[in-house]
Amino acid sequence: MFKYLICALRNLSRKKFRSVLTICGIAIGVTSVIIINAIGMGGREVVAAQLDGLGLNGLNIHTKSDSVITSTSSMVNEDLHVCSSVAGVEAAMPIIMQFGSSIMRGETDNVLVWGIGSNASKIISLSVLHGRMFTQSDVVSHAMVCLVDESFAKSTYKRSNITGTSITVYLGNGYQQLRVEGVVEQGSSLLSNLAGSYMPNFIYVPYTTVEDLKGKKGYDQIAVRMAPNYSLDTAGKRITALLAKLHGSDNYQADNMLKQKQRMDNMLSIITLIISAIGAISLIVAGLSIMTVMTVSVNERTKEIGIKKAIGAKKGVILLEFLYEALFISLFGAAAGVAAAALCTLVASKLLNFSLSLTATGVFSAAGFAALIGITFGVYPAIKASRLRPVDALRRE
Repeated sequence: MFKYLICALRNLSRKKFRSVLTICGIAIGVTSVIIINAIGMGGREVVAAQLDGLGLNGLNIHTKSDSVITSTSSMVNEDLHVCSSVAGVEAAMPIIMQFGSSIMRGETDNVLVWGIGSNASKIISLSVLHGRMFTQSDVVSHAMVCLVDESFAKSTYKRSNITGTSITVYLGNGYQQLRVEGVVEQGSSLLSNLAGSYMPNFIYVPYTTVEDLKGKKGYDQIAVRMAPNYSLDTAGKRITALLAKLHGSDNYQADNMLKQKQRMDNMLSIITLIISAIGAISLIVAGLSIMTVMTVSVNERTKEIGIKKAIGAKKGVILLEFLYEALFISLFGAAAGVAAAALCTLVASKLLNFSLSLTATGVFSAAGFAALIGITFGVYPAIKASRLRPVDALRRE
């Protein structure tokens, strides 16, 4: 067995340039498949983190006729008390989302104002970098205070800590000045890089203050976080039943946001699989180049094959010799592809500030598929070489 391997390596070294080109074809295919898989996995992790940060691993309570875009703000304090009273509810918080505009240092920007409560950190991911979070006193007193994200602070003041400054906000009921009490960590850098100027800045304000700014009472929705051992679906049914009993109308809906997140994760998995399959086509093309190179090699070494068979070499020996050559081309290409993919993901992670992690499954799947391609497309030339008759082979030049 070992002598077959040595013989295969020696034969590949005869035509170094041709072998290197074929190996590069395999390497490019393996690199593309691994990078696509890494992007897909990294994207799934970022999306999952973003959905968790928005509280999308709990329940979202709203009226059936409402949506994020066309909300009638029909949830009230009694609804909040009902949600908080259900067994297993760790926290419940009103949420109001309102598009508006802001003026800061003479610059006007589009903003998305989030009306939240003092317990927001228990439900959504808000990491305060500077200043402080809202207190219950701010909510009760309808305090004219706000939190801004770090990207907003840097774009206006060129620094992250802008606590104590003022920002003027318009939500349809006149311009009002708010005091910046804190700066929160901005969302995913990948999301920010991709969206750029198309993503509005986020401003977080006590929900009671947002009601005043809008000139209208009521919430868009109520976010509920459940204890780990409680069923979200069961709790959702219990909450909607209590709300229907309270108002005498079955017009309330509880969305299990964990299921929504799982559906999105499954969708991203399917997309990654499809794109990876497209990338694998390049491996098949590289496999055809292996077949071409090996077929040419058989034609070039016809006399050599005839001599080997004349002195007693069996068909199996010739067959294995050529199969090992095809396998070595695939393995060398796979190794080079894995190394190139690791380098590309490392550089991309640094430049995009986005984690692209190689998974063992992705690496071994791509390398294994490359080896399979090499053997599959190397079978025909190997069989062709093994079936040559010594007399015919020796007669040809």
